[in-house]
This record gives sequence, C-alpha cells and structure tokens, in this order.
Amino acid sequence: MTRVETALAIRDTGTSCVPNEWKGKELELVKAVPIKPAYEIPWTLETRYCHDGMPLSNGVFGALVWFQEQTVMLTINRADYWDHRGGTEWLENCTYEHLKSLLQSGDFEGARRLYPTMTMNGKEKRPTRLAMGRFDVKLKPGVTIEGASLRLDEGEAVICCRMDGQERLIRVSVAIEHPMLLLSADAELIEGMEAKPAYSFEKVKAYFDDFGISAPRAVQLPGRKGWVQELPEDPACAVLPALSERGIAIAAEYGDTAEHAVQAALERLNEAELLGYEGALHETKNRWRALWEQAADISLPDREIENMYYLGIYRMLGNSMPGKIAPTLQGPWAEEYRNPPWSCDYHFNINVQECLWPAYGANLLDSLKPLFTMIDGWKPILARNAKRFVGIDDGYMLGHSVDDRGRPVGGMWTGTIDQANTSWVAQMMWQYARYAGDTEYLVGEVYPFMRKALNVFYAMMDKEENEYALPVSVSPEYGGSSPDGLGRNSTFFLVNVHFLCEKLLELEGKYRLDSDFAAVVADVQAKLPPYTAGPRQYQEFGTKPGLELYLWEGQPLSDSHRHHSHLAGIYPFDTMDMSDPEQREMVSNSYKSWVDKGMGRWAGWSMPWASILHNRMGRADMALLSLRLLKDVYMMPSYATRHNANYGGFCQFTGGDTMQVEASIAAAAGVLEMYVQCVRGSIRVFTGLAARFKDASFSGIRAEGAFLLSGLKRDGKVRLVTVFSERDETLRIGNPFEGKARIHRGDSMMETSERLISLELRAGESVVFENADRT
Repeated sequence: MTRVETALAIRDTGTSCVPNEWKGKELELVKAVPIKPAYEIPWTLETRYCHDGMPLSNGVFGALVWFQEQTVMLTINRADYWDHRGGTEWLENCTYEHLKSLLQSGDFEGARRLYPTMTMNGKEKRPTRLAMGRFDVKLKPGVTIEGASLRLDEGEAVICCRMDGQERLIRVSVAIEHPMLLLSADAELIEGMEAKPAYSFEKVKAYFDDFGISAPRAVQLPGRKGWVQELPEDPACAVLPALSERGIAIAAEYGDTAEHAVQAALERLNEAELLGYEGALHETKNRWRALWEQAADISLPDREIENMYYLGIYRMLGNSMPGKIAPTLQGPWAEEYRNPPWSCDYHFNINVQECLWPAYGANLLDSLKPLFTMIDGWKPILARNAKRFVGIDDGYMLGHSVDDRGRPVGGMWTGTIDQANTSWVAQMMWQYARYAGDTEYLVGEVYPFMRKALNVFYAMMDKEENEYALPVSVSPEYGGSSPDGLGRNSTFFLVNVHFLCEKLLELEGKYRLDSDFAAVVADVQAKLPPYTAGPRQYQEFGTKPGLELYLWEGQPLSDSHRHHSHLAGIYPFDTMDMSDPEQREMVSNSYKSWVDKGMGRWAGWSMPWASILHNRMGRADMALLSLRLLKDVYMMPSYATRHNANYGGFCQFTGGDTMQVEASIAAAAGVLEMYVQCVRGSIRVFTGLAARFKDASFSGIRAEGAFLLSGLKRDGKVRLVTVFSERDETLRIGNPFEGKARIHRGDSMMETSERLISLELRAGESVVFENADRT
C-alpha cells in the first residue's frame, strides 16, 4: 500500500489495531495525507520591471525572467558579487562604557561619531552587493508571448509563444551546480540578443564613477559577446553568453584576472554546449524534485494562500540553497539598473531570520546550514567584537548590518549595542537542534554559542545585590538613533536574555556541562526582570487597570511600530508562559494596545510576523487577514514583496521599487502556523486555521522533538493526524479533536479525552490520531 492508502485505511476502518500488511510501512506516514501540490504557478504577462519576473536560482547565481512585447529579459546576478571596500570604522574609544556615558549624558552626536563610515573621493563608502546586468532576447516579428508559468519542482520558467499559428515553448533554468543560465528555444524564434551590463544604467555608472570602478570591457568572440568587469579589490567577473541553434547559455564566472575570468566562463559554456539543455539540467531537475519531495505540503481552498506558501518555500531555497551561501535581503535577484538597496547585506535584527523561518516546519532544515556555516567562519570576528566592546575574552558579538565577511556595512549606535542580533542567531541554532533532534550539535555548538552570547549581555548589566539591569538597551528600529531610541531594560533585550538562561539551564540539568557557569546563569535569571511592564494604554470601558509589556522602562508602545520586538516573548522566543494568569493578562493587554496602535508605520516584513503573533493569540481569522493584506498591499503580481506599500492609505511608507525577499519567504512560515504550532514544548495542530476553511490538509510538517506530522480536516472537523518520530522523544500534543481521540500505536489502540496528550515515542515509531467521535 502507498503511504496515502495506509493513512486513509487507518482513518476509514476504525479498527482497534494496525493490520499486519501495514507493518514496516511506518515511514510512509511521514507524508501520509494525499495532496496535489501547486508546483506550477501561472505567471502574469504584465511584467513592468525585473521583480515582476519569474525567479530562478541555484542559491548563488540567480535570474529574473520577464518580458515586454517581443522581448524576453533575463536579469542576472550572483549573491556573492560584492564590492567589499568601505564600511564602518571601529574606533579604539568605541567601547560599551564610553558609549553608555555619552548616551546617558545626552551627547548623541558624540555617540554617532563613534561609528564613522569610511570615505572615498569625499563620499561615504560602504561595502555593497553589485548589480550585474541583463540580456534582452529579441523574438522575431510574428512571435507572440501568450502565457508563462514557473515550475517550482524543476526550477524552470516556461514561456508559451505562438508563431505561424503553432504553439512554441521557451524554457529557462539555472544550473544547480554552476553559475549558468540556460534557455531552450528553436532558433527560428530568436531574432537576436543584446547584452546590457549594469554599467550601461545611469545609477550604476554613477556609483562606479564615484568610487573608481572602471567600465566593463566588452568581450567579442565568435558566438560569445558579453563583458568582463574588473573590480579594485575583488575578483573580476566575466559574463558571457552563447547563442546556438538550440538556444542560449549565459555564464558568470570569477577570476583573479579578467583573462582568467573570461577563460572560466568560456569553459563553462563549452561544457553546456556539449551537454545540451536537458543534459546540462539533468541534475538540476533531480535536485529540485528531491527538495520538494522532502518539503512539507499543504492544501487549502484558497489558491492565493497556497501560492504564497509554495512560492515562499521556493524563494527560501533559492536564497539559501543547502550547500550554498547564507540568505541576504534580495538574494541572487538584485536589479540590473542599480546596486541593491541596503547593500543587499545581512540584517540580523529580523530580516535574516525571516528568510529562514519556514525551514523548520517545512522540513528543510539544511537550508539553515549556510547561515550557521557563515557564522562559524565569523567566530574570530565575533570574539574580537566582544573583546573590544565589553572587554571580555569569552564572548560573541554580532553587528546589526554586515557584509558576507562579517564586517559592519554602516552603523549607528543602536545597531552596535543590539546584542540581540547574536542571541537571535543562538535561538535559531537552538531551534534547529530541537527540530532535528541533534543532541551532538546542541551540546557541542549551540551551548557554547549561547553561553558566549549571554556573557556579553552579562558584561553590559548593572549589578546590584538583588537586582540586575540593562541600562542601555533598544527595541530595534524604535526611535532610530535619536534620543528616543534607547532606554533601560528593553523587553526585547530581557526576553533574549531569559531565553538564553532558560535553555542554558535546561541543558545543564540534562547534561551537567558546567555547574559554576550554571550558577551564574541562575543568578541572572533570578535577578534580571523577565520583561518590562507598565500601566496598560488601551483602556476598554468598564475594565480594571492592568499592566502591559513596555518597550523599556517608562516607554509604552506609544505609536505604530513596524518591529514587533516587545512581543518577541510570544514569538519567536516563546518565553511568555500563558498558563500563568499574570503573564496571560499582561500579554492580552499588550496585544490589545498593539492592535490599537495599528499598522500605519509598518513595512512589508512586519506582516508575516504579525500573522504569527495573531495566531499565537488565538486570532486565526486575523492571522489569515494579515497574509491577505501582505498579498494585496505589499506584494507584486509575482508574489515578490516590497518594503513599502504598493499604494497610499494603508500605511505611511508607500511607493518605491525596493524588493526585499524576507517577507515573501516568512509568509510561508505564517501559513505553516495555521497547521502546526510549537509552543513551550507542546504541539498544536489545526488551531491556527481560520474557521472558514472547512477542508484542509497538510503532509510532512516538522515539529520540535524531530516529529513529522500530517493531518486532515474535512467538513469542518479534524479527522486524522499522524506523527512519525525520528528520535526517542516525548510527544506532547494538544488533543486535535473536539472530543475523544482514538490513538493507534503499533498493535494497540487507546482512547482519551485529555486536552494534552503525552506519549513516549521511540525512533522510527508512528502514531495515528483519529477522531473517535467522527460522524
């Protein structure tokens, strides 16, 4: 029997034990519900600029395929294509104590001067990703473009054309192993091709001229007309196309000299010519199919939300392909006409995190490894930062905005003192270990990283006998770098510290790693407030006064704020204990004030986080609406997301063409939350699904504890949930049914009405939960 038949047979028979013919098929229950994924996405033909196009990527080299009338445009880029010069200088007197004294005395200009940006030719110079260029493929007169689609499971864009009354296909893909794009089309469709290096666009030329980058050199060889770009301190990059009877190949290769780069690109094109389109992409299609076979599937009677999920996962893979490089703000899809906004760098106060949020539930944990590998390579830098800033030898400190070498791109004091950048990476590492069930990684890598992150916080604390405090703390992006941007004991910092304390003490209790350090951690946990609270701001008629979470001491959420940092204890740090009446009331009051302040100053990336927060608060309909608003207000027709709103009236930040990929990816995490939530050691199933969805299903969603779940809801009732355990682990799952649950486990069956079901599972064991009260 197939895995689908196995699960459905269990559901339909209601027998008291698993028949013999099902034994040995437990692994088939990992994806145990029949789903036909929406892997092929129809594409709009209204592509006004590159980000309206179909994205292709191998994790390093990317392309955007778009079209206008008789032309197919191929915007290309590499996620590792940098001009590394410039950045923020770290002055000798830029220490925590000095910065604190300046800030507490009100000398904010002095604080700013501690973070000078290098200058070149009289202008500030920051490291930045570079635009690469575009190729315009001209179609012959009489050829019309009639349709397009993106095949997610093969990583291929398909353009449907018509010529002389016959349908013709143009197929485009990026090779998984190499920086190379391939386009398959009959020669009779193509009139010619024009190369447009980024330097041919005004904004890029201005940057190159300002900072001493020479114009690209044209490369003209038989059938190979492209360019090579030399850079002052970075490798040269050759971009060469090859036009043949079977289509087009484009390679973008580096070399220590222009000649070496050109030779590398020529060799790559020669390989492609020998293999042909199908041969060159054989491994590419296999790799994409394998990734989607592994990924969780969802089904919902809402095609836009389904597309949001599948395209979000696809973009996550393209931005953080296993075995490639860590995700940035635009990934490998930077524009051709300008250098990417914010340098396309690594922002560690929300953006990098959102780029990877779906990896956990979607069962694509290997997408997290490029980030962890990069961070591992930066450890000497992080240790040096901690030594310079707080004077300790056993710490890690990560800046807010850095390039791919871990150096600050541009700074302000708020970003520098934001040690939560470090602890948030620690949280992601811890979460990976828990979802994977990887004890060795948890003890060998995560524990030391968390410990070093906490040590920096500890050095920043004022310590009195019975109370500790963080005198200079921030709630990211609130107040910018103005006097309104800091305070004592920000809830965001406190939540980060208490997350570290809670997990470090859990590890000490289980593995006995360092009792002396554990005593320090316990001391911090006891003496540092878990959050900052004050009188509630949103006061309902007839309600009694109460408390709510503040950004920091004396600072409530006074207006709309796009970074939901003071609610981070709800998600993603999960430190707020809703079983505690006092905390539950405080969170409820904070939620109401947050809603009251509205979305008027939010950005695109605010929306997926908000959706998850709504869902954690039991507002499934509002969680769904948040994703719908993201789609309508911030998404382009391509489901790519803007930083600002598409139109006025919803929020203050409107207009512009700045694409940032994190919101479109994090939207997939918001969809996963509808099906499965992991909250303080327990698993909830279907609690986040809006009641309007009477029929829904999911298959292969991963949860904390290395569990893989599938589930089915039909006619408004949850019918079936299966759990497969990869490790020996305790399963704590909320009863997914309104009444009694029938549990099939091996040859046994039991029924229970308990709200929280706890089972000790063995590695490789499957459990089936069936609605015992089904009609």
